[in-house]
Amino acid sequence: MKKEKIVICSSMSFWKEINQWREKLEQDNYAIIKYPKKITGEFLPNYKIEFSDHYQKITEADILFILNIKKNNIDGYIGASVFAEIAFAIGLNRAYNKKIKIFCLNQFSDSLPYSEELKYWEQLGWVQFWK
Repeated sequence: MKKEKIVICSSMSFWKEINQWREKLEQDNYAIIKYPKKITGEFLPNYKIEFSDHYQKITEADILFILNIKKNNIDGYIGASVFAEIAFAIGLNRAYNKKIKIFCLNQFSDSLPYSEELKYWEQLGWVQFWK
């Protein structure tokens, strides 16, 4: 059976958790094709490479796994970059009939500036929660 390809999306500050989930998902027989990596060296040129590579891998993914845990006293934190990655995957699904499943690990906080949009996406079935 073909392994489902996963892109992990998360705040870089969750480095330890990213690696824990990457290992867990690989043990559960998923193929992790991209996850956030620490940017070393000159920031902006390397950020551009990492950013472009991350979005390219989203186009190849079967699953977008959103590692949204507590940050800055906000449970289920989703930052602007991860929100944009979710929107990108939804756009691919809606405009190009892709079948990327989008899973958040946890419920997202009502205090996020885009929580209303995330709730709409959840109600439409575009975003689900990992079981």
